[in-house]
Amino acid sequence: MKRAHGVRLMVSAAAVLLTAAPAFGAVDPPVGPAPHRTTSASSTEMPAVGTEVPSNMTGPNSVIEVPQGVITADLTGGIKQKAEINPHQPNPTRSLLLRTTGFHLEGTSPDREFLVTIALKGTDTLAESSLRMTSAHPPRFVEHDVILVTVTVERRDEPPLTLEAHAPLSLTCTGLTRFPPAANRFDLTQPVDLFAPGSTVPVGRIRALPTVRGAGPITP
Repeated sequence: MKRAHGVRLMVSAAAVLLTAAPAFGAVDPPVGPAPHRTTSASSTEMPAVGTEVPSNMTGPNSVIEVPQGVITADLTGGIKQKAEINPHQPNPTRSLLLRTTGFHLEGTSPDREFLVTIALKGTDTLAESSLRMTSAHPPRFVEHDVILVTVTVERRDEPPLTLEAHAPLSLTCTGLTRFPPAANRFDLTQPVDLFAPGSTVPVGRIRALPTVRGAGPITP
């Protein structure tokens, strides 16, 4: 019998940051920081504080405006987030902050003329993303992701162009019944302007980034 092969993500960087691991335990989340662990199994409970949660992502029909023109691309990659105490709502069974420790999406335009990469810019020092449980029975969650990014566009026979966002992109999903998400759509709250490094004048924009989270298996 041939050994089955796992589905590979298009981006090796995403594959590094998305490492499968044990499911959530049945115990209640601790109030303080927990020993670091990573999980990829979806649960109807909030993740324990200190847990890193990986999830794959796709961004079909993403629209990026750059000086070369408007590019439509189907993006694939992933995100990894660390659950932390929310100081404004300190009950971790109801509300948590999510620190983005990895984010990478990559894909080509339909004519394969452009390769587009959207990646985490630097380190997430603010941890502004959040997860809230709005109902325990039945389980309902709201996730709001706030991620500062860079966008790199590569075109055949031209040097890569890297632009950066000065304001984070904002992705929201209000219809979660499990976390990490299981085939849930996240929508871009508003377009994100892109700038050349050191410039204050926008030269591009992320117009649309309709991502689907957790629609397939996570593979190393």
